[in-house]
Amino acid sequence: MLTLLRNPVTVAWFLLMLATCLSWWLGLDHDLSSASQAVVDVRYLSTGLILIAFIKVRIVIRYFMEVGKSPLALRLICDAWVLAVCAVILYLYWFPLPLVATSL
Repeated sequence: MLTLLRNPVTVAWFLLMLATCLSWWLGLDHDLSSASQAVVDVRYLSTGLILIAFIKVRIVIRYFMEVGKSPLALRLICDAWVLAVCAVILYLYWFPLPLVATSL
């Protein structure tokens, strides 16, 4: 049993389960729709969910696609890709592009 717990893949799986439970909890309503509660910007919760999702992506890439054992260049490229995609999604979420009305 201890050898199973020392396996990095088992630790990664456990972290993925914790992150899933945390994102599930953050995704609950938390009575944000009721007028009696203090106004909480839902964008903060959504940002937390997006960040947790990309942390999970990094864990899957590192441990289950075995990029963690690959050369340093590939690890850096994968980390840069995860960071860049996460940054672009968060930027577009917080600062959406203006919609341009087109007339036909």
